[in-house]
Amino acid sequence: MMNVMRFYAVPLVALSLSSIAPHSRAQDFSVEDYRKALWMTARMYGGQRSGEGPNWLVMDHGSGTDFVDDADGSHDLSGGWHDCGDHVKFGQTQYYSAYVLLKAYAEFPRGFDDFYSFDYHGYQQAGDFSWEGNAGAPNGIPDILDEVKYATDYFITCARDDNTFYYQVGEGALDHKNWVTSVKMATLPYDEGGQPRKAWKNPGGSSMASFCGATLALMSRVYRRFDSDYADLCLQHARHAYAYAAAHPGSVGAAFYPANEKWEDDFVVLASELYWATDEQQYLDAALDKASSVSDHNWSLCYNNNDDLAMYNLALLGSDIQKNALENVVERYKSNVTSDGVGTIGGDWGVLRFGANQAFAAALSAKLENASQVDAFIYDNIDYIMGANSRSYSFIVGFGATHAEHPHHRNVFLNDDNVENKNSLTIPQRNRQFGYMVGGTLDPHSYADDIGDYATSEGGIDYNAGLVATLGYIMSKLAPVDTSKFGTVIAHRASTSGTAAEPSWTVSAVGGKTVITFSRFAVSDGALVGLFSLNGRRVAHKSVAHGRAVFGNVPCQTHIIRVRAGERSFGRMVFP
Repeated sequence: MMNVMRFYAVPLVALSLSSIAPHSRAQDFSVEDYRKALWMTARMYGGQRSGEGPNWLVMDHGSGTDFVDDADGSHDLSGGWHDCGDHVKFGQTQYYSAYVLLKAYAEFPRGFDDFYSFDYHGYQQAGDFSWEGNAGAPNGIPDILDEVKYATDYFITCARDDNTFYYQVGEGALDHKNWVTSVKMATLPYDEGGQPRKAWKNPGGSSMASFCGATLALMSRVYRRFDSDYADLCLQHARHAYAYAAAHPGSVGAAFYPANEKWEDDFVVLASELYWATDEQQYLDAALDKASSVSDHNWSLCYNNNDDLAMYNLALLGSDIQKNALENVVERYKSNVTSDGVGTIGGDWGVLRFGANQAFAAALSAKLENASQVDAFIYDNIDYIMGANSRSYSFIVGFGATHAEHPHHRNVFLNDDNVENKNSLTIPQRNRQFGYMVGGTLDPHSYADDIGDYATSEGGIDYNAGLVATLGYIMSKLAPVDTSKFGTVIAHRASTSGTAAEPSWTVSAVGGKTVITFSRFAVSDGALVGLFSLNGRRVAHKSVAHGRAVFGNVPCQTHIIRVRAGERSFGRMVFP
């Protein structure tokens, strides 16, 4: 299904309007409410994780993993995010959503804090996944980076080389046959949505590769302080994505999503991010070369209309024309609102995502103007989603006293019975604060909270993106985070010396994952790496990709490592 954004409701707080500048107003919620809403809607992405995860929604359900065999031959394509309430990985929304989240962090870093770890072990150990339980176990990395990194780990495999780009795994028609968790679905036959799933590669256009590469280029900048090797790897594959996009100009649709309206705006975003990541003139020239094609799309910012983002980047490069163009687009948004001030431009399917996206565009424009106050248009859209409406109803699952409780989402219910009466399902307590923004309605009283009405009750990774991004902006104004506390993380825990005949490797704990990086000895992609406990039980296995084997949900502790490369195999005990 097409993506739907998710939002959360918050208590009202009385503030004086006398000190608010024109075009600004007091927010309808307390700072703590916005903080909780941001935590919840950002952590939602951890409930969309595909592959080994951990996906916090299902990590204690059955095997706790799904679709670990996603691949093209020996090329691993596991990981990434489920699109909506189903389990397909669509490139159109995946790459765009990750970029919006990461761009928000890059532009408003003081809006994003650290409340939990990449693997959610604090919540799991406490048996409490709520905000109030405060069991997250911070890891020194802003949560939004933990969430986006799970996506960029996958993006690295998608931008395989200059000539190979993957953009989809799984088929919607097969996926939608059963209402079961992704854990269960992965075990079903292929024609029921199970493994092995089909992978699509080499689209005839550049839009998806552009946003994949832009996200990787931006990640190479913002994550470098935590892991410079990973930043370098992101940049390497951002260059691959650029090469592919440059060689395939155009825009094509795929599966459930139509083609982007044009490709040049997406390419500008990619080229500008690579310029900032490398300081290489070729990328600046490429961005400026397509600037004349960036203009008002006469619609709303969303996954297939991205001129707003291109305008912002070009403005940062010094274009007053594009700065003014973005301001004009935002003014158009502000001129088309409901009596509650919520943006009306956009389709009826997942309608609330459009207002959230428009609010993010307004936030970017406000930064260019050095605005000190949060514009009323931004508050109106976000507050409505959180519950400041005539029904006092939050469109964010788990947020507020009254909120959506029957989202069109399989995993959140942890039910594998494929029931006919889906509205009889209830969300287990551990998953209550999901943070998933449903598509919603512009009239809160017309929202039915019906799982079957997926045009209004489903959410998606692109739905939440604009909401999370804008909440980050709001928090950067109301309660800026002290970012000095995010110091450099020591990634490398142990290493081996190796010989000319055996592989040398480094074992690291990076963002909640155990990463084995091979050096000196060339271990080919596709070689199998197994982790075994000291009693000989296999803990996990993974194929080598890009000189690395990455294990999620596996603690960095004493293991026996076995490497099988063709006819050769090696083994060694490693100590953290």
